[in-house]
Parts: sequence; structure tokens; C-alpha cells
Amino acid sequence: MPHLLILAFLALAFGLAMASLVGGMAHRGDLPSGVTRKVFHAGIFTGAVPAHLLQGFWGVVTYGIVIALVVLVGYWQGPGSPFHAALARDAEGDPSHRTFLVPLASTAMGGLLAALLVGSFAVVGYLVCGWGDGAGEPVGKRWGRHWYSPPFAEKGRKTRSLEGSLGVLLVGSVGGAVALSLLGYSPVQSLCIGFACGAGGSLVEGLSGSETDNLWVQLLPSLIAWWFLR
Repeated sequence: MPHLLILAFLALAFGLAMASLVGGMAHRGDLPSGVTRKVFHAGIFTGAVPAHLLQGFWGVVTYGIVIALVVLVGYWQGPGSPFHAALARDAEGDPSHRTFLVPLASTAMGGLLAALLVGSFAVVGYLVCGWGDGAGEPVGKRWGRHWYSPPFAEKGRKTRSLEGSLGVLLVGSVGGAVALSLLGYSPVQSLCIGFACGAGGSLVEGLSGSETDNLWVQLLPSLIAWWFLR
């Protein structure tokens, strides 16, 4: 229990530091919409890795609860808050419930399911989702030319690009390889299976809607890593 209390304090400090960072970035207003949200996304998922590796399932649960509270505070602060603007899904800072609560719930569910089903292999999903999915939107907005509609997205809107999906694949593969290296696997295993995990993350990210992709992009890569290395 003392270890979890220390972890909770460290998670709060980290969450507030990330909120301050992206809030400051949003306040300057010189970045494209979505970049600050993805910086927070990548940072928070990365922080889940040491929480899980050091304290296991209950460590990542503690970390997740604290970070969720930080996000909820940002939501309740409203559109006038730099942190709220940093997390919003559009330039106007849409304050709708869906902007925060559905992705937050799907993120929590994906992390918990991965941790319950495959234990420490869940860290693969954290980094594939945090880094790969974190890269997909900025890459798509900067270089996207070939747009498509995910089969399960709302209203059939074209919200994905082939270029963004390639970004998820490449950066997610790096995340998967790093996670497997942290778990003690050889460089060859980490690179090859990390690529398979990145490919799985890219596939489900391209198929799912933007509000639930964090569930699947955590879960499937974790299961792929477990399947190959169990």
C-alpha cells in the first residue's frame, strides 16, 4: 500500500506536469488542432509503462485513476482553460461530453483488459497506442492525401488517411519494439514482433471510430505479443 501511495503522488505530479506542458502549448496557439492532445496522449501512455512494470496490475490501476482525475478536472474547467483547449478535438474547444468521456472510458477499458488478460505484455499495447496512435493524427493532418472512412466510424465520415495509418504502423512498431526490449526480449524478437504489434495496432486504428480506438489499439497489440511469446 505505501508503494501505491507513492505511485499515486508521482502520477499526480506527472499528470499535472503534462497538463501544464500541453496547456502552455495550446495557449500559444501556434500549433495545428490536435497536436497538443496527442502530445498529452503519448506522454500519459508512456507513463503507464513504469507504473505497470514496477507495481503490476494495481500499479497501472492507481496510475490510471489519478490521470483520469486530472483529465476530468480539465474537462470541468471548461473551454476557457488552456488544458481543456489542449485536449479538445477541434480548434473551438468543443465542451461536449463525447469529447472527453467516451475516449477516456475506452482508454481505461483497453488498459485494464490488456493487463488482466496478458499481464506485463500490456505494456506493448500502451506504447503502440501511445506512440503509434499519437503519431497517426499529426501525420495525417500534415501529409494526408488519401482519406477513407473507418467501417465503424460515425456517419461514414472520412477521418483516416493512408498516410496517417502508415504513421501508426511505423511509430507503433517502434513502440512495440521498445516495450518488448523493456520486457527483456532480444533485439531481433523485439523488432520482428514489435512490427507485428504495430501492424495490428494500425489495422484496428484504421477500422475503429476515433472515440473507441484507444481500446482496440491497446488490446490487440498486447494480445499479439502474448501470442508469439507466451
